[in-house]
Amino acid sequence: MAWWPSCSASWVDDMATFEQLARVVLQLTRRRASGKGLAGELLIDSETTLADLLDCAAAVDDTDLSIETMAAAQPAIGQAVEVTIGTPRPSFGLVLTDLDALLRFQSAHVREPPRYVLWEAGISRTDPASEGSDVDRYRKVLALVQVLKGTAAFLDEHEEVLVFIKGGKFEVPVSYTAPDLRALDLAALHDVVGVIPEGTHKAQCQAILSEAVHEVLAQQAPAVRFGRLLAGLPEVRERFDRGYRLFAAGFSYEKLRDQVEAARIEYTGKMHKVFSDIQNQLLGIPVATVIVATQMKPHDKVGSEFWISVAILLGSFVFAMLVHLLLRNQRHTLEVVGIEIRRQHKELEKQPHGVVANLLPTFELLEQRYRTQQRILQAVDWVVLAGVALSVFFFYQLSGPARLWVDAMLLAATSP
Repeated sequence: MAWWPSCSASWVDDMATFEQLARVVLQLTRRRASGKGLAGELLIDSETTLADLLDCAAAVDDTDLSIETMAAAQPAIGQAVEVTIGTPRPSFGLVLTDLDALLRFQSAHVREPPRYVLWEAGISRTDPASEGSDVDRYRKVLALVQVLKGTAAFLDEHEEVLVFIKGGKFEVPVSYTAPDLRALDLAALHDVVGVIPEGTHKAQCQAILSEAVHEVLAQQAPAVRFGRLLAGLPEVRERFDRGYRLFAAGFSYEKLRDQVEAARIEYTGKMHKVFSDIQNQLLGIPVATVIVATQMKPHDKVGSEFWISVAILLGSFVFAMLVHLLLRNQRHTLEVVGIEIRRQHKELEKQPHGVVANLLPTFELLEQRYRTQQRILQAVDWVVLAGVALSVFFFYQLSGPARLWVDAMLLAATSP
């Protein structure tokens, strides 16, 4: 059980009286140890000082304060009296020489006692500590303990032990002295205390700090672990930074992987859509070729069969032109997709190679598919051209007037 009390009405009253006792202690001159307590001279310089002295003397069971030299009359303003303070009731508050004496009390290594005064240092619990003083360092180490509490499985305040779970129970007894505090690197302490952010990544950062603490202390005996931790705070921060960089790289990798996967699905869908949008027209190419081949009739003169064949030939020309324009439009759509694929590929290459090495092949495959789709569109264009050529060939073979006309043109062209 901790020796300081829980909150209650009497606790509030005790606190007010202890603040009076602290003021008396800090106003004593020629302070000196007296047995197990403190002795000194108090100049009663105001009504407040007089009230503080009388109230503390009246609560002697709590304060253990006695006035050693006084006239028969009541003390008065302007008097100097000798005061002795023995050992106040521990649950009331502590009157101690220095920080080392404070650290001998249970739980003081993990939680600041609610009421105390250190007469050699001239400071009480409610006073601000000067930067770099023993009490300032003590309070900063308590802040570190609270940070470590968040990284550990739990903090046993009664036993003053941080318990981590690292392949089993890993204990770090919270034990240190005033000389340990004076040897602290305050800049490193400040860095480690402020290393855990609030928000999204708090739990991950606590786990990283926990791992850093374990790495630094794993080979140390339990009794010296916390002292080693205080001496090795720069190393703890360095290991945390290294772990955080790995975490950040992993986080970036997951984010990039999701983006690359989304891009793969998007661009593959767009390239497939290039063909799905015109698949009915592409299926019409062989149908048109069959119609041309079967509907043209042989004829030897200009008549109805001749004009039907001419109409079919012109229809094949119109069909071929429309399909060519459609393919040209789809090629432009495909080129836009290709430009976007190459742009994102270049952006990905700007990331650290170790992070994106496994993601780059996805864009390489997308570019290969893009080139394949381009070649397929070109092949379809050639098939359309071949269909037109077959239409002309069939018309030439089946039409006597057409052959005569072509032969006459060739003869005219070749004759001198």
